[in-house]
This record gives sequence, C-alpha cells and structure tokens, in this order.
Amino acid sequence: MKVTHSFFLFSLLLSILFTACNTTKYVKENEYLLQKNTIRIDDKKTSDYTITDYLIQRPNNKPLGIPLGLYIYNLGDLNYDSIHEKKIEAFQNRNNFWDHLLSKKQTLKSINRRKNINHWFLTKGEAPVIVDPKKTANTAENLRINFFNSGYFDATVKTEMITDLKKADISYLVTKKDPYFIGDIQYHIASNQVDSIVQQNTDQVFIKKGEQYNQENFKKTVSALTQVLRNNGFYHFTESLISFRNIDTLAQDHITPVDIHIDNRKVKKGNRLEEIPTNVQTINKISVFTDYSYENRNNIYDTKKDHNDISFYAHEKLKYRVKTLANSIFIAPNQIYNDEAVESTRKHLKSLNNFRVVKINQKELPNNELATTIILTPLKKYGVGINSEIIHSNIKQVGLSGGFNFINRNLFRGAEIFKLSLQGSIFDTATKVSGSNNDNFDAYELGVDVSLEFPKFIFPLMGNLIPRTMTPRTKITIGTSFQKNIGLDKQKVTGIIDYTWKSSLKNKHMVELLNAQYIQNLNINSYFDIYSSEYNQIKTIQESEFPSYNLTTTNAPNFLQSIPNSFENSNPTEFKTLKNIEKRRGIITSNNIIPAASYAFEHNSKKGLSDTRYNYFKAKISSAGNLNNFIFETQNDQKVFQNIPISQFVKLDVDFRKFWSTSNNQSLAFRTFVGVALPTGKNQDIPFISSYFAGGSNDIRAWKTYELGPGSSNTGLEFNIGNFKILSSLEYRFKIFNSIHGALFMDAGNIWNLPNASSTASEEELFSGFDSLEDIAIGTGTGIRYDFNFLVLRLDLAFKTYEPYLTENKWFSNYTLNNSVLNIGINYPF
Repeated sequence: MKVTHSFFLFSLLLSILFTACNTTKYVKENEYLLQKNTIRIDDKKTSDYTITDYLIQRPNNKPLGIPLGLYIYNLGDLNYDSIHEKKIEAFQNRNNFWDHLLSKKQTLKSINRRKNINHWFLTKGEAPVIVDPKKTANTAENLRINFFNSGYFDATVKTEMITDLKKADISYLVTKKDPYFIGDIQYHIASNQVDSIVQQNTDQVFIKKGEQYNQENFKKTVSALTQVLRNNGFYHFTESLISFRNIDTLAQDHITPVDIHIDNRKVKKGNRLEEIPTNVQTINKISVFTDYSYENRNNIYDTKKDHNDISFYAHEKLKYRVKTLANSIFIAPNQIYNDEAVESTRKHLKSLNNFRVVKINQKELPNNELATTIILTPLKKYGVGINSEIIHSNIKQVGLSGGFNFINRNLFRGAEIFKLSLQGSIFDTATKVSGSNNDNFDAYELGVDVSLEFPKFIFPLMGNLIPRTMTPRTKITIGTSFQKNIGLDKQKVTGIIDYTWKSSLKNKHMVELLNAQYIQNLNINSYFDIYSSEYNQIKTIQESEFPSYNLTTTNAPNFLQSIPNSFENSNPTEFKTLKNIEKRRGIITSNNIIPAASYAFEHNSKKGLSDTRYNYFKAKISSAGNLNNFIFETQNDQKVFQNIPISQFVKLDVDFRKFWSTSNNQSLAFRTFVGVALPTGKNQDIPFISSYFAGGSNDIRAWKTYELGPGSSNTGLEFNIGNFKILSSLEYRFKIFNSIHGALFMDAGNIWNLPNASSTASEEELFSGFDSLEDIAIGTGTGIRYDFNFLVLRLDLAFKTYEPYLTENKWFSNYTLNNSVLNIGINYPF
C-alpha cells in the first residue's frame, strides 16, 4: 500500500512538472514561441544595449536560463472559467456524501479557491511570447533607421527565422555599407538679430565639416541653439524654427552638404499665416503673488511691497520677508528675457520647501516687452506627521520604528524650516551578546532631534562664496538618543552645523562646520557580561596563575588592576594579554567628546528612479579635535573638557558604485569602499563609534556583524573593530517573475589596524602593505527579493568562500549550509 501511495505521489508530481516545463503548452498551431533574438552587424554578433534596445519583441524572461515565469503560467488553465461554471452548476444540483460531511459553504469555498489559484498562476506567471511578424518587421525597420541616422544611408536589415517544432530563433542581419560625411555648411537665417547671436555661438553647432553624418549631432545643435537664443532674449523661439535642408542621401561621393535654416515664427491671423520678425524681448515688470490659492483666486490683493523693482502681493499681509523671496529670483526688470534665469528662479523657489506650486508666466506687452508673473501657492505652515516602518541595518537585524514629526515652516518669515522629531524603535540585534537575554526584539532606541534650516549660508563671509543658483542651505541640529541592550547602552548628545549646495544636477557638496558628539556609556559595569570572550581569557589565566582569586564579571576590572608588574617577568604572554584587555576595556567604556568638522563631495549620475545605468561616487574627509583643540585643556597629554577625553583623529572615506544594465530584467552592480582613520595628537586609538567593522547584511554578508577581522586574526570577540577598511561587492540582479527578483553576489574585504594607530593590535591585526591583501575575506551567495514598490524585502544566503584566518585550506573549508549566514534586509545592500 505504501509503494502504491508513493508511486501515485511521484507520478502526480512528475505530471505537474511535465505540464509546467512544456514551454509550448499554449502555443497554437502555426505559432512559434520566441526563443532567442540575435543581431549581427556586418557578420559580427552584438549585445550592445544601444542596439538591442530596438528589439520590440523579447523572449520570456529566463533567470539563470530557466523560464520560471512561463512555467508558472503553464500551471494555469486558460479554460478554467468554463470548467468553474460547470462545477458551480453541478454543485448546486448535487447531494452526495461530501455535502453531508462538509457544509455547502465550505465546499463552495473550496471550488472558488481552485479558481483563485488558477487565476494566480495566469496573472503572476508570464504568458508565452509568440513571434509576431509585424513586430519583427518593425524591429528591422527601427534598426535600419538607427544606422541611417548614424550616416549609413545605404544600410539594409534582413531577418531570418529558424524554427524547431513550435519554437523559433530570429536573427537580424545588418549590413552597414559605407558611411556618409558632412560637406559644406550654409546658414540661411531670416532675422539679423538671430544671425548675430548664432555667429557668436558657432561652438554650439555640433555638425562639423568632414565628420561622419550623425543625427544626434543635428538634435544637439537644435537643442543648443534654441537654448542660446532663448537665453539671449528670444522668448518665442522654439526648436521647430530650425530645420536642415539639402541633405543628399544619394551623393555619389558620400559627402552631403547641409543647409541650416532658421526661420521667423508664423502666427495664424484669420485664414492666413503672418510671419512675425524674431526680436529680442525685455522684461518690463515682475509681479509676485505670494499666497495664491484656488479658493481666493478672485479676492483682491490688498498688500503690496516693492523690493529691487519687484512687486510682491498678498492678501491681508505679507507672510514672507520680500528680501528672502527676492534672493530666489534671478530675473530683473529691464533685463532681456533669459530662459535659464527663469528656470533657476522656479527651482530655487521650489527648493525653499515652503511652496506647493510655483508658476512663472509671461505676458506680452507692446514694444517687445514682457510682464512676468510669479504665482506661489504656500504649503501649510504647520505640519504633523506620524510614521512607522520596518527597519534594518547591520546592527538592527530587523525591527519596527515609529516616529512623530512636527514642522513649522517660515518660522522667522525667511522661509526657515523648524522640525521636531521624536523617534523610537524596537528591534532584534544582529549580534546577540552574553549578559542579555536571548529574547527576540529585546533592544530598543529612543531619540529626539530639533533642527532649523535656512535657505542660505548664515555663517559670516560664507554667504558670498557660493552663488545663489547653487541653492546653498544651512542646517543646525541638536539631538539626543539612548539605547537599551545594544552593547554598552550608549547615550549620545549631538550638535551639528552643516552647509550644503549643489554645483550641478549631479554634484553635491556638504560641509559640516561642526559635528560635536558626546557619547556616554550607561552600562559599563556589564562590560565583561557583554564581552564574554575577553572574560573567558581572564578566567583561564586566573584559574592557572591566581587560583585563590574569586573572579566574577563584576570584579574582573579590579583583578586586572591588581596584576603586579613582576608577573610580566614570569608570564610575559599572559601579562600582555591581560594588559591589552584592560586597555581595550578602557577605550570602549570611556566617555568621549568628538568635535568634528568635515567636507564631503557626492556625484550621482542617476537620471531618475528607473535609471539602471549610472555611477555614484562619494568622498568624505573628517577631522576631530584638531581644528579646535586650542580651546581644550590638556591633562596627562590628553585634551579634555570637564575631565571628559576629547577624541582626536582624521578620517577619509571613499565610496564608488557602478551599475550596468542590458535589459529591464537584469543588471550588474558593483561597489567598492575604502576607509581609513588615524589618531592624532597624543591619542593612540580611534573611538569605538568612529571605527570600522566588517560583516552584516549590507557588508560582507558571509559573516555576521562585527564577526570578521581584524586582518587574519580570529579573536572570537563579540565586537571586532579596526581603523582601516576595504570592501568590494559585485552583484548580478535579475527578475525571476512578477515582483520576485533574484541575485548572485560576491563580497570581498576586511578591516585592519594600521601600525602606530592602535595600542592593542596584534601582528595578525595590522595592515603591513600589499602582503596584507591576502587577508581579504571572500563571501559568495545567492539572494531572493520581493519588490513591494515602496520597499524591497531581501533574503541573502551567503557562504564563507575564502577565510584568511584559517591556517590551511582557506578556500571552501566551511562552504556548507550549516556555516552559511542568512541575511534579512530591507532594500538593496547598495
């Protein structure tokens, strides 16, 4: 009976797999499932995305070569709706054993559940992509036009379809032939004023005699000349007024002349078109309506104030200082119209974060003049928000966060933003430590921040350093937070003054004039409960050398201080171990003041949320306790304030990321990070909070947070830190089906201590040059992600591939499921 039952289950499973894996299940007679597209240019295969983007039809998505989405779709039944109706009809008329055993309501639910499951297969799966001859022909034509626009006027594209049963491969065979080049360029410009501006800006004409014909250069020329003319007073000028004529696509010598025509605009008057001369237009007046709303659009503006020849209007009274608003306006009366200045005005006013809508309109006046109207619709002055989210970081494995925010806009009538934030979170820590219970979600953190943001630089002399067009901002923040069951339960008080500005759309600058932190450890008496590995080392030495001492985690600090210096003569190794533990405890448990200043540069070429081909770079240099050390007193060669040590160090972080994509379904992501922190003055160590660590779901995923390093050491400590770090990650991301995505990844890196930059580091922990690169650990793994649109839930399974701390067999020694690390994350690791 067991054999029969097992055989039945095996047969059923085999049948389901065969049905799903039959990729042509829903391919009809005389139809073909698209298996592969190939583009060959002059007999050479290409995978250049600028070419493959022209493919209209693409095969079903195949992560790792398996069309999983199609398999899931094939588990469904396209005719199940009619089957379902028959089942419902039969159910209503029947009366059998099952109807007595189960209620009719239960049976009906079961029938409907089958329909829902079938519907899930068909909607979440991926329908087979059937070859469409029209789409194939359109793709071939798109490819021909692409090469035509690149100067290959005689290019041809042929298609070949190779079929095998109900499957087909399509090849697009491109023959470019000889390219065409640009010959003589002639200008035909209707307006003398326009002609004068164009001749002064010929560098904006990207069509050059002798260069290969390229349609992109024609488009760039149209866009650039239009921008130049609109920035020089030609308000009505549009791209449609520029045309290119006399292009000979059949030239025997493959050299075509180009005539550039710039016409006057034409306006329809009655039944005829009238040509209007293109003239420079000047702004006559500027009116700013500061509190427009749809509800009061017909009410009279009874308050007016002029500043810099700009008129500001409001209902009842002006709520903004006109000087502040005027600083965001880059156009002025009696100046010629400038499109760039208008756009800068719009962006700057919007960046104040005080206005929901910013509109700028132009009205024509006689004598080629314009009246500019700026309409501002304010946001609500007060805002209250409550937020909650799932949180995740290298320390906070997974948890819940909630907060309350209060915003007061335009606090001092200068578009300032005051913000009060209360935030609390409860979470499960990534690294459980001894001395705490092992309950999940036993850690929490509470914090409060108060900030005030100004739409300008408020520090003396700095106001003139950065142009207003770069939207300079000043932000002052004061905050405090404290933790429970996270290490030594730190309390932190922070004061920050920072300046930000954008020198371009891609480049951002940040200067922290002051980032002062006071860190107090609230739970230092539990140090050896938390750092149990160090206590165990002490315990081993105590039992061997001082058996009469009743050692506990509470009196362990007293035991370390009681070790006589004579012990070094008889037991130098044990003496050094105890002294290093004592020093390390002093470093980690000491309270610190970190008065830092920093500069950061950030470059991001991403053009939008859907852009998957971009790069990111950020460099930050920080100095703590050096620029302002003259204000602190010195005690025992240590800068202090109110007997609290002042941390002194310099720190440099460099982060680079690159993203490639060959289609919407797959991409390649690379990240590399290098960080170094060096103590200065008489300091020999970096504060714990400013040190580097390795491991965790956003780091080297094959090791848990703080588990790896430093160097080739395997300390067994709960929290391993260093002052030098290298990290690189390479991740291949692909769509599996619907909202489920997958990834294959490799992480490499480690932390070290630099020579003369740590008072407790052993030889194994030091970075001593290129030889230390052998200590770079490598982890590889696979991941699965579910995209909720507003966040991505991530599960990454990582395996230890190369372990530098092993004495032999460093490769794949623990490449097993038992030694793997499952990382739960929110959003992508980088």
